[in-house]
Amino acid sequence: VLSIEGTVNIEGVKSIDAGSAKAEYRADATLSNLSFRELDAYCRGFAFMNVVEDERPDNWQCKVIFQNRSSFAVDLVKLQVRMKGSQDLLFDVQDVDEDVLPDGKWESDVRVVEANEKPDFTYDLGYTVLPRASHSTEGNLVLQSKTLEVVEAEMTKKYSRSVLRSYRAQDMDAEIRIKNTGSATINLLRISDDIPGLFTAPATDSIKVTVAGTQLSDDQLKMEVSEGITLEKMHRSPDGIGHTLTMTVGTRGPVGLKPGKELVINYPLYAPDPTPGNERVDGPVRVEFSAERFGPVCTRDALEVPSVKVSHRRRNFSAGKSVMPMGGKGRYEVLILFENNGDNALQDVQINDLLPSNFTIKDWSVKADGKKLSGVDMTTEDGELGAAVTWNIPAAGAGQRVEVSFEIKGDGDVDAEALSKFHGVTFGDEIEDLEADTSSSSEDDSSSDEDPTADFSWREDVLKRVMAEYGIDDRDAFLAHAITFDHDENLYLKKSELEDAAKAWNSGDESADEEVESPSGEAEDSGEESSEEEESSEEEEEVVEESTGDDDEDSDEQVGEKSCPICNTMNPNDATSCSACSFEFE
Repeated sequence: VLSIEGTVNIEGVKSIDAGSAKAEYRADATLSNLSFRELDAYCRGFAFMNVVEDERPDNWQCKVIFQNRSSFAVDLVKLQVRMKGSQDLLFDVQDVDEDVLPDGKWESDVRVVEANEKPDFTYDLGYTVLPRASHSTEGNLVLQSKTLEVVEAEMTKKYSRSVLRSYRAQDMDAEIRIKNTGSATINLLRISDDIPGLFTAPATDSIKVTVAGTQLSDDQLKMEVSEGITLEKMHRSPDGIGHTLTMTVGTRGPVGLKPGKELVINYPLYAPDPTPGNERVDGPVRVEFSAERFGPVCTRDALEVPSVKVSHRRRNFSAGKSVMPMGGKGRYEVLILFENNGDNALQDVQINDLLPSNFTIKDWSVKADGKKLSGVDMTTEDGELGAAVTWNIPAAGAGQRVEVSFEIKGDGDVDAEALSKFHGVTFGDEIEDLEADTSSSSEDDSSSDEDPTADFSWREDVLKRVMAEYGIDDRDAFLAHAITFDHDENLYLKKSELEDAAKAWNSGDESADEEVESPSGEAEDSGEESSEEEESSEEEEEVVEESTGDDDEDSDEQVGEKSCPICNTMNPNDATSCSACSFEFE
């Protein structure tokens, strides 16, 4: 068995041409484990004399040489050399210590022989063949070129909401997306998903898996929900131990998730009673995937772990109203206070009041923390008991104190208790300062960024009434048209601006916008109003100067009244409690 191991270094996700691989090998044995049982040997060996004349005449240097011409080693056991005609042994060699190797030779020492001419010799040779064999294998291998595909993917997980409200049962959705970013087709996936402890375990039949937009059949899935989370170690929920969703995709056959395609997993989550202790709860997920069932496996975690927190915030506000008489008969200054003591801002705040039928508002202002609020409008609606007045405020920040002050003037009898009565405040939802659950839209972020009305706000009920009044059906197109009528540029569309947009929408004439924006009209209106106020104030001053008796009567009435230390409402001296706030006098 030839074992060849190598390392492939990946520098990208494109297909890799591995090229051809060559290997040369040499072994001391054959691949078939060849061995020998018997061996026959034949040897070719001979001996000869090397005779060289010495410096002295008639002296010859003689040396015997044995040469092995065989392929085997031999053991030289006998070599006797005599001169012809003599019985004396010139060389008598018995059992040479070293074996003579194939194509090798053995040489004796030099002997000097005296003769008149070059001597001849006879030999008596004996040797033993040593049959020995070695076996080995040599060769080379060439591995043909092969294309290697890279297995790679990116995974994302997100929740439809990142903030939950405490102690309220709420639903949300989880989505896992696995995109094949490699060059190999992914055919098997194993997913481990943490479900935090503030959620109940989802039903397996509610989990939907789609590949490239096509929903997988149930026999391709193996799902199991077990108690306890397995991946997250730090940001856990105190509400429970949670669950782990284990899923195998591709149990019956290859999934076939091709490069560039996505596998999407959707399932609902239910939080029955989230507690405020869930300040940060993470839900990590891990996937193992491969191109073949028994091929190499790649493991990836989500690029960004989704988190959810529980917001423990409650609405807390206080409100009140005080009425104070001003100089002159029938003139009063009204102050309505609204303070948001909660942790969140409140949107669409409506401060309501009711004016007696014989009174009118001369001037009003809305301030927050001593500064004038922008984007506030006032609406009036006549009724049987008087005029219902509403100040529409886009939002009241956390800890913000809103003051509505206005002057009223009227004739006739005044019901002090009715005039000092507070008529309530209404408001919309809380405005979360983090990602709120105000929208669970499944649209992409890119589409929301392209929405021209994304930065604007308005009251939905007012929008619907204006559209119904002017017979407008296309809501999105009308809103895109109405944002150009944001005259005060506060990114809030109040009723008057929506009505101006509706008029221009129906007339198809953009000149209506110009007429509305014309400062001359506002100057004329304000001029007329200011002139009316000046005339009325002059008339009141004349009345005060000419009729001193009325002033004396007013002063007598004021002397018989006392002010409430809580809301500054004037009450009769004999009153035991304040008519506005029910404060009990001592």
